[in-house]
Amino acid sequence: LKIVAVCQVNASSAANLSFLYKEVAFLDRFSAASRAGFAAVEFMFPGDNGYHHSVLDVRAQLEANDLQQVLLNSPSGDWSSGERGIGGLPDRQEEWEASINVGLTFAKELNCPRMHVMSGLVQHGACEDTFVKRLRKATSVASSAGVCLCIEPLNHHDFPGYLVGDIDTALRILERVNRPDCCRLQLDLYHVARIDPTADLALRVTQLLPVIEHIQFANPPGRNEPGVGSVAFDPLLALLNRLSYDGFVGLEYKPSRCTESSLAWAAAYGLNPLNVQEKRPTSMLM
Repeated sequence: LKIVAVCQVNASSAANLSFLYKEVAFLDRFSAASRAGFAAVEFMFPGDNGYHHSVLDVRAQLEANDLQQVLLNSPSGDWSSGERGIGGLPDRQEEWEASINVGLTFAKELNCPRMHVMSGLVQHGACEDTFVKRLRKATSVASSAGVCLCIEPLNHHDFPGYLVGDIDTALRILERVNRPDCCRLQLDLYHVARIDPTADLALRVTQLLPVIEHIQFANPPGRNEPGVGSVAFDPLLALLNRLSYDGFVGLEYKPSRCTESSLAWAAAYGLNPLNVQEKRPTSMLM
């Protein structure tokens, strides 16, 4: 995998700037990731908890630091007040349309090929039929823009009431939307493990590979880096290599210490967060 604060191969790693390098302001995280040797980045929003920076400012950081943007989220409601997407909320049609337009504008301007779309919470009124209907329409616009919409199952511990609360629900939605060319699965192994602590992660990845667009990981239960938690990630990264997964792996974890120190585990894959003189390609699939 290439490391970006995400992985590509064979797969490359990408740094998630909504989680890593939070010691510095958002726009300064791009240069921090680049200095550590990342070639790709992802984030939830352009700013902490929302769209707080312009597409021009973000693009300038990507260009200045020779970084590839591989994933972003569309605007997802009022995050600070507890909303977790609006895709399934029937009374938010106008806001939904605006969120897709804004997200795709960012994706096109940043040459980002993937956008995660969030459904919302059942307790806020999120409805699967509404989400499916909207995704069907949105995929046409996204496909024209060269962007794949991603659906991600989120665990009920961190996201109680999230409409897409397990893999089966995510797969059912993808089947109903029926646009495998531009609406696919975003699989975070942290969420898979939290949804079902007994899950065989290697088996799940193998089974789901045909519908996976993007992979992320963090170590349960605390959502920390590899080595701090219950999952051994080296065998999983090796599995992705054997499966010839050629997408990215996003490092979407909460560092248990400073970000640079939390990346010590990645030295085996060519990353040197403390003393990188020049960026070089790194592969997590060896």
